[in-house]
Amino acid sequence: MAAKKKKKKKKTNDDKETKKEEEEKTKIKRHKSTTLVRGTATFDNNKRVDFVTGFRKRKNTRRKKAATEFEKKLKEERREAKMNKRRTFREMLGLKADDDQEEEEEEEKKEEKKREEKAYASGVSVVIEGL
Repeated sequence: MAAKKKKKKKKTNDDKETKKEEEEKTKIKRHKSTTLVRGTATFDNNKRVDFVTGFRKRKNTRRKKAATEFEKKLKEERREAKMNKRRTFREMLGLKADDDQEEEEEEEKKEEKKREEKAYASGVSVVIEGL
């Protein structure tokens, strides 16, 4: 019995190339993008810093604004407290000062400013009172 030996065929570059060609034929061809790439990407460190620190800046401006509004509110409260203190002191003495009359007039003016009247051609009049 003679043993038969199988001879292995060595793969050559030609065989590899033909395989690649066959694979390319079976693949789905994709279209190329029609958009053109225009412009260049540049790095600007100043713009980057502005972007990165922008959140912090906005937050700080909100804080500053809130702080100034809070200070104004405190000033107004102090002013009103002083006025009330003066008023009570004068009432205790039994004096009716010009300041009280002026304050009452100012309050009336404020109320008038808050109140708004509109009259329409149909005869309807609307009164709007602000808060």
